[in-house]
Amino acid sequence: MSSRTRVRTTSTAHNRISPETSWTTRRLTAILISIWFGGILVVALAAPAAFKSVDSVLASPPAVTAKALKQLGPTAVREILHYQVGEANRLMFETWGIAQLLLGVSIFLLLLFLSTAGRPALGLALAMMLMAALMNFVLIPRISEIGRDMRASLQARPGETMQKFGLLHLGFTAFELAVVLLGTILLVLLLRNRSGFSGLRRAGGSRGGSGSGEV
Repeated sequence: MSSRTRVRTTSTAHNRISPETSWTTRRLTAILISIWFGGILVVALAAPAAFKSVDSVLASPPAVTAKALKQLGPTAVREILHYQVGEANRLMFETWGIAQLLLGVSIFLLLLFLSTAGRPALGLALAMMLMAALMNFVLIPRISEIGRDMRASLQARPGETMQKFGLLHLGFTAFELAVVLLGTILLVLLLRNRSGFSGLRRAGGSRGGSGSGEV
């Protein structure tokens, strides 16, 4: 492709999207990233808090639970409560996995089609979307599968299974932290001054002395 053809292509893409539309898209994308960050924080706090609530209930049980404790014994009641909390957390993680994927796809498509964002911003958005897809289709289903198998048995958990479960959770946490890091960098690129947001996708040549650069 000749340089003249490339200039014509980028110029068409640049002229198709007004600066106002691009700026509005960036602000909307920043809101979606903030929602993503908030969801990560909620999930990170809610999952362990749910399991801690089991000990709180057993330590100061209401009347109904106290009767069950006498009839079934504290060990059986603890297993039942842990199973219920585990199933609730499984549903929460699966729902969150879908939500993250939708957020990732939305952010990438918005920047691709409704902004003049350059390759760095698009690359970050694409990386976040792929990480969300990997968590939704690989990590979370595997965590749910192993967790359900563990909760289905009242026997002692095999050490190998517990280790694998812990590694999967560690991998999930690492991916979430990576999403936060990439999203923070993307936010900085998106919310920098309007005149400095055009670069790798700018139209060839200046028009009327203008030539803002996208990141």
